[in-house]
Amino acid sequence: MRVVVVDTTFTTPPTGGAHTFLVDLSAALARRGWAVSVVSQPGPDRAIGRALEAGGAEVAMNLWQPYHLPEEKATRLADWMKDRTPDAYVVSASPDVGWLALPLLDADIATFSIAHNDVGAFYEPLRHYHPFVDCAIGVSETIHQKIIRECSVRAESARYIPYGVQPISSAQIAEKSSGSAHPLAIGYVGRVVQEQKRVLDFIPLVRELKRRAISFNLTIVGDGPQRTELESQFAGEGLNKYVNFTGWLMAEQVKVMLTSLDLFVLLSDYEGLPVALLEAMAHGVVPLVTNIESGNTQLVRDGANGFVLPVGDVTGFAERIESLANDRNALAEVGRAAWETSKQYSIDQMTDEYVGVFTDFAQRVSTRREREGFGADYPVMDSCRSKYPSWLRKIKQRVVTLGS
Repeated sequence: MRVVVVDTTFTTPPTGGAHTFLVDLSAALARRGWAVSVVSQPGPDRAIGRALEAGGAEVAMNLWQPYHLPEEKATRLADWMKDRTPDAYVVSASPDVGWLALPLLDADIATFSIAHNDVGAFYEPLRHYHPFVDCAIGVSETIHQKIIRECSVRAESARYIPYGVQPISSAQIAEKSSGSAHPLAIGYVGRVVQEQKRVLDFIPLVRELKRRAISFNLTIVGDGPQRTELESQFAGEGLNKYVNFTGWLMAEQVKVMLTSLDLFVLLSDYEGLPVALLEAMAHGVVPLVTNIESGNTQLVRDGANGFVLPVGDVTGFAERIESLANDRNALAEVGRAAWETSKQYSIDQMTDEYVGVFTDFAQRVSTRREREGFGADYPVMDSCRSKYPSWLRKIKQRVVTLGS
């Protein structure tokens, strides 16, 4: 089978869990003999594109020019699809073109969307284009339910498919659990952004850990617009000796780093099903996460395989870290429980579920010749509408493109 995935975000940093997922799934499908094409657009970051190609996927980033309007991009994408004749078309992460192309596709192509985060940017396009989506997928139980409840998607047309990871071996977890006392190794892996991730909360957290005279070091893996501010504030308060910034790392480098961590801290306002959290648990790292609706509380049971605290409760995080620093047996026990939980979320299982849902819906629509009551004249979603005529928008877009 052939599947086309649209993700127009992975070439513009910072990248996140949705892109790690795409690399893993594409490589797993390619190993099973599937033809995988990923459509994106040129941007400053080629790392994810190279990883996709290394895993066996075709990466198409030349279907349109920067000056093309969203509806023009959609037409070009739909025309390109006619030559590929895919069985499945997936909108993974795309604010415009991936959705706008849906009404233009041949009716015998099974169409899918994936909601990677519990936020309107994924729900609102689906709410508008749901008549053209054969199956909407949520990566967490919460997102799956909201797709049905808030996006006019029928229950039989929605699926919950969590991300997958590769846990370390039993021997590795036993070796990790038997380690001697050392400065507590705390880590964060993800986009270094304040919106959603609340990375600036690390400043008062590190300040409080120092005040409590806890022996620790913090490693921040990733990049983003708040990195410079974080580094500057840590240095200004004399806290930089406790913190190491690695920048963006390849997946294998992240896994090596995780083997040395004791605690993984996630301070987010909202999530989908955090890949970084799953990866940390798969390496026996104890998670300390915020009490939010999607993702964190699906994976972490407070006091059993990690700890859940209120958003913004820096003191609570510090108290829990201090407790674990003083009780290494509890640290090891909870880390093993986190590892046990991660074994429920394997890449093979994730791939099996995607293969099943892609195959099922592709067979259902293989003889469909039209979508009843909906066609190419379907109105575009609000975020892509404009009160200005196309000719004026084209002139403006070309001017903006030349200026950049």
